[in-house]
Formats: sequence, structure tokens, C-alpha cells
Amino acid sequence: MIEAPATSIPEACDAASRRVYVITYGCQMNAFDSRRIVQVLQGQGYAETADPAMADLVLINTCSVRDRPEKKVLGTLARLLPLKEARPGVAFGVCGCVAQQHGRDLLLRVPYLDLVFGTDKIADLPRLLTQVEAGDRVACTEVMPRTDYAFVDVDPSVEHGPSAFLTIMKGCDRYCAYCIVPSVRGREVSKPPHRVLAEARALIQAGVRDLTLLGQNVNSYGKGLAEPVDFVSLLEQVAALPGLSRLRFVTSHPADADDRMLDAFGRLPVLAEALHLPLQSGSDRVLAAMRRGYTREAYLARVARVRAACPDIALSTDMIVGFPGETEDDFQASLDALEAAQFDAMFSFKYSPRPGTVAAGLPDDVPESVKAARLARLQAAQDVITARRMVRYQDRVEEVLVEGTSRDQGSSERVGRIAPGMTEYFGRSRTGMVVNFAVPRGTPDPTGTLVLVRIDEVLVHSLRGVRVDARAPEVGGTHGG
Repeated sequence: MIEAPATSIPEACDAASRRVYVITYGCQMNAFDSRRIVQVLQGQGYAETADPAMADLVLINTCSVRDRPEKKVLGTLARLLPLKEARPGVAFGVCGCVAQQHGRDLLLRVPYLDLVFGTDKIADLPRLLTQVEAGDRVACTEVMPRTDYAFVDVDPSVEHGPSAFLTIMKGCDRYCAYCIVPSVRGREVSKPPHRVLAEARALIQAGVRDLTLLGQNVNSYGKGLAEPVDFVSLLEQVAALPGLSRLRFVTSHPADADDRMLDAFGRLPVLAEALHLPLQSGSDRVLAAMRRGYTREAYLARVARVRAACPDIALSTDMIVGFPGETEDDFQASLDALEAAQFDAMFSFKYSPRPGTVAAGLPDDVPESVKAARLARLQAAQDVITARRMVRYQDRVEEVLVEGTSRDQGSSERVGRIAPGMTEYFGRSRTGMVVNFAVPRGTPDPTGTLVLVRIDEVLVHSLRGVRVDARAPEVGGTHGG
């Protein structure tokens, strides 16, 4: 699962509003949930603030896929304690997967914590806050039955920028041996397709050009729905919506990534050339122990299929080192798989046992020092492959969806990368690469528009170039076969 850093929300307060400050750890689903939390709170008279010292309510939306993000929650609460000491009326809450996992125990461990609510309780937040305001310390983590689960409709007014996430389902029925997601996110529930399409249209009308469909395993979309719509059929319907420039999705389970889905990258022009396909291990023995449901050969066949459909596709993956019983030969198989797959990017982690999972009952028999060494070797191998893959962008013209002024604008000016009188903007290519480019100050702000940028500098994980006015034949590489 792709991780997003902790973030705060842009300032949007007025003097009369109560204020909420939200910190988000974890995956894109958590980022989406944070926007729904803000949306629900706006209906209760709250406005977002980027300054925790101004907040009446501080919420930490948490991740428990690994133990490190989970431990980060307690550290964050400790760092925020001075806010509570300075203003005792400030309420602290923890939500998301750690909240779902630990529930009321968090109130016992953190005496100044006021609210704990689980992943299914966003819509119930007004009632919970009423209890907190009455002086109660509240924990609410019941998982809703599939038949009762209620998705919160997206309000486009709480989104920021030309890109947005849209959840199409929640939960997972796969039960991989190491994964806690089914425990903290529950069983699979698909959002009806007419609701997905209505929300997508609303986002597009509000200016979203790049839309990412979210699910723990999007390939399972449609199971249990009254309407006979599977994931690829939904993709086709969303891709046909007027005004949408790019469509993406995460996360796709390799065992369920069928040929129709892989071939869609060659026949749906709006489908961006980027696919996250978690491998986790290159060893068939370890994959079987993980209960992943595929072999390395089957996985690489899927990679070959999607590359035949879309040669320029940017592939990313997840990898775990140190799973119980992993030998040096198993680890070498993972290194060999990286070389065979030629991923553009990799998210890699040391195995850590998660409570309630099958793997938690196995001996954690790979020493921590060996896990660390293997992780370093794996990352070094991927760094070489990533550098090799990045070369193809040199001198190419990329279609860039502009997200705003560059985050390192000041440092770039200091080192002379931006000429005097220029403003640097950033955006993303269709393959998801960050692209920086400069334009003369006074030029109309291109944020939210598609521009063409000729790449003249390939960096480690980003690109820099010059805006061009005319479409060149080499724009964006090749989409179809």
C-alpha cells in the first residue's frame, strides 16, 4: 500500500467558526477519509485550519498496516500535549486504522485523549462530538455489517486542486497472512456504480481533471451489488465522462488483475499510464506463506501483458523483506524479480507482525539486523533500476497537469536553478512523475491546466523542463501498443 506523509489542511477559517486540524498518516484511503471527516465537520460549523494552535478539535487519522506508523501516533499525541495544556478546551481525537484496532485501550493509554472512532464511524461523528462536548471520553469502533454500511457522499467543495480521490469500495476479503486491513477496514463493500458516477461528475464539474478510484482491492469491485457491474465496466463508464483528463486507480491485487483490466491501459485513452501492482516477494515459497494467491511467474506474466498493452506504463510495487522463514535464497528471488519486472518505483518495508493476522502466529525468526540489511540491498537494487527507467524522459515532451507553485521555490532560487523574473510551477505527468518548470512572472497562473513541458533535466525522482507551446509528436511516450 502506498503511503502518504502526514499532512495538515490548508487554511480556510473565519473568526466565527470552530476550527479543526487534521493530521493524516498512511494510504490514499486515509487521505480520502480525512476529506470526508472535514466535510462532515463543516456541516457542524467547523472550518479547517492549518495551525494546530488555533484548533478547537485536533484529529489524527492513523495507519496500522505496519508498526512504525502506529507508534508514530503516540509520539504525535505527546508532541501536541502542550496545546491541550495551554487551552484545556481543545479536544483530541484518534481515528482510522489504529483507532479501529485498539479502540478504548487508547483512552486508557492516553489520559488526555477525548475521542476514538473507527473507520466505519465518520458519518456518526456529529453524535460522538456531542458526547465529547458533554464531558464524556468516547470510543466508538463498531464495524457496520455489509448490508448497513453507509458511504459518505463526496462534497467537491472540500477538495483542493485539480486532482482528487474517489473511493469505490471499502474493506478486503483477501486475508493475506501478514495484513491487518480486513480487521481494521472490514469486509468488502462496493459503492453502487450510479453513486460513483454521480460523485465523479460532481468532482469534474468542480474542476478535477485527474481522478483516482480507491479501494483496498479495486479488482473485487462489484461483488454483492444488485447492478451487474464489475471493475473494468466501472472504469469504462468513468473514463467516458466528459471533462476528465486522467483516470487512475489503486490498489490492484495481482491475483485478481485479469486480462481485461490489464488490456484497458491500451484501449482507454483517459486511463493514465501508471499501475501500482504489489508483488510483496519474489519467492514462490514466501508468496504461498503470505497467502497471496499467485506465483512470481504469474505476476511477471501480468507485467508483460500490461506492457504489451501500454509500453510506456510506469509500474510501482510493494515489497516486504524478512517475512517469517525468509531465507537468503528467498530474498535473492526478490532481487531477481525486481530485475525482471523493471519497476519505476518501489515501496519497501521490513516485516513487522500485526495482531490478529495469520503471520503473527509464526515465529518472527529473521533477525532485525538481517531485515535491515536486506531492505538496504533491495532499495539499492531498485535505485539502479529506477535511474535506468528515468532516462527515457530526457528531451521528451510531457503533458503536465499543473498543481501549483513549486514547493522548493525558495531553495531553487537560492541555488540559481530559477532565473530572475521567473516563477517555478510543478505538476504531474500522465505516468505520475513530478515535473517542475519555470515561466516568466506575470504569466497567467497555469494551476489546474494541462501544459506541455520539454524535459531537459532528469533528477532522481522528479523532472525539470521548459514549457513549450506546440504539441510535439513525442508527447508522453506511447499509450497503446
